[in-house]
Amino acid sequence: MNNLSPPLFFSKKERLVFLLFLIAILSCTLSYKYYQFHTLKSKKSTKIEANVLLQYTKMRGDKSYYVLKLQSNFGTFYTTSWEDLKNLKNKRISLNIILKQVSFVDFLKGFYAPSFNLSLLQGEDFRKPLRDFILSQHQTQLMGEYYLSLFLSDPLPLPWRDLAQSYGIAHIFAISGYHTGILSAIGFFILGLIYSPLHKRYFPYRNRYFDLGMLVLLLLIVYYFLLTQSPSYLRALAMSCVAFFLIFKGLDILKLESFFWSIGILLSFFPTLIFSVGFYFSSFGVLYILLFFKYFKIPRTLFQKLLYGFFLNVFTFFLMGVIVYYFFPPFSPLSLTSLIFTPLFTLYYPLILLAHFFSFGGLLDLLLLWWVNIDTHTITLQPNLFFFLFCNFLTLLAIFYRYAFYTLFGVNLIYYIYGIYLFAKTP
Repeated sequence: MNNLSPPLFFSKKERLVFLLFLIAILSCTLSYKYYQFHTLKSKKSTKIEANVLLQYTKMRGDKSYYVLKLQSNFGTFYTTSWEDLKNLKNKRISLNIILKQVSFVDFLKGFYAPSFNLSLLQGEDFRKPLRDFILSQHQTQLMGEYYLSLFLSDPLPLPWRDLAQSYGIAHIFAISGYHTGILSAIGFFILGLIYSPLHKRYFPYRNRYFDLGMLVLLLLIVYYFLLTQSPSYLRALAMSCVAFFLIFKGLDILKLESFFWSIGILLSFFPTLIFSVGFYFSSFGVLYILLFFKYFKIPRTLFQKLLYGFFLNVFTFFLMGVIVYYFFPPFSPLSLTSLIFTPLFTLYYPLILLAHFFSFGGLLDLLLLWWVNIDTHTITLQPNLFFFLFCNFLTLLAIFYRYAFYTLFGVNLIYYIYGIYLFAKTP
């Protein structure tokens, strides 16, 4: 069947005009960021207010100190304190920071800055009642914090981080595009039940899917402000807005050109993404999915579509191998189970969300505690820079050539088998 979608652009001139528009947006965004940077750095020390996202202790010699991950109105950064602090996580503080050694590039990437005069501000986090509601449904702090991570993008507790590394399922714990898709489906279903009768009776002339899509996007935006500190969700939300625009303009979102322009839009509005490993992973993940669609046509029958979905999951898992292990080298053959856990999560996530809504959030706590307490171990599997760049080069070739796509899959599969071999040799 021929694709009847109109082209994204009708001429090279239109592409050039839109590219210049994105460059102008990027220039404005960077100019504003530099204005923030210059204003802060023009003083020897700057007094700011920030939310404490994370607090943990480290040792230097025989002395301990606190590391704080903070979010301010200009971004996220780290500082340290040698004071005997109480638990400040999710609290709002004021402090003076020193940016003398921070460059503009560091400012964009996220940075460390020495600080002093740290003090706790009055008032509670507006999400505290929701946090307390979630925590009250669990008998252990570990499970409560696990669900705070799953629903409110809090840092994942260490035992769950270790489990995520062993099983290769870190992507299902970080609120991102995967969760956005599930939440969108839930939103369409629930809002559809409410809106459809109203649509039929009062305004049948309107596009029901467009209205539902706008309502779902609005709820996703509200959810972002509830999270307040999830860059991965912000990326997914921005991409959802672009996809919504393309779909209701009748454009094909599965075209590679649409994907690359979407990346350009995100980078122009959020230039700090260029330094984000998470953005790199999510971009390549979407690219591999689109390449799978390009080289393997969607079948017609239900059974064939189920097989198609399974092999899409398999190809994406292995194609991401080398680039993921370059940045995060812990490896275990248990990561193969992510091929099962990933689709199962699409059922688990909405059901456990519903269970928390009705105060039955602890329903699976015993099973999950048993799982997280199973001993696992990992080895270090880190490809060298040349191999990493080679796989990136193959990815670029795969955009144009089918054989490069197959080669990239084969290379990653062989490397994974090599990882299993090394794991088996490790005592």
